[in-house]
Amino acid sequence: MSLALASSAIAGPVSYSGKGGKAVQPMAPVPTGCECFGPGFAVGAFGGGYLPDGDSEDDVLGGGVLAEYFFTPYIGVQGTYGIFATNSEHHEFDAALVLRYPITSLCIAPYAMVGGGYSVNSDDKGNYFVGGGIEARFEGLNCLGIFADGAYHFAADDGDEDYTIVRLGVKVPF
Repeated sequence: MSLALASSAIAGPVSYSGKGGKAVQPMAPVPTGCECFGPGFAVGAFGGGYLPDGDSEDDVLGGGVLAEYFFTPYIGVQGTYGIFATNSEHHEFDAALVLRYPITSLCIAPYAMVGGGYSVNSDDKGNYFVGGGIEARFEGLNCLGIFADGAYHFAADDGDEDYTIVRLGVKVPF
């Protein structure tokens, strides 16, 4: 009897005798999560807000474009251009190192970014920044992504005003 039980455990698919004998197939493996956060290139567009620390300017809206490349699922670089509707249009050029942690079971990735930038308004100013956000990808839409983030920009010169930029946008991977 032990031999019969042991041999049935390794015999393959189970079939039942009787009318039509139905074979029961083994279950398919459970998916491990989305595959949208691999290495590669993506471009995007965003709308956002420019929020200065001081009273010299008001909070304003704007938008821009970005391009990014991830070397691994966790480490990438991003370049951004944004324009905001201040008194004389605030043009922001930023470059960042992005560290993300994909949660493939939910198809989301929280991330942190650090970098430097250059803004052109009525005068030219350098800055550096830190920030973070979250991105969600939709595997059924060719991994189209949506993201929301914010970054605090420190003025390189002591006399200039610090500011925050918040963004909400979409990304298309290639």
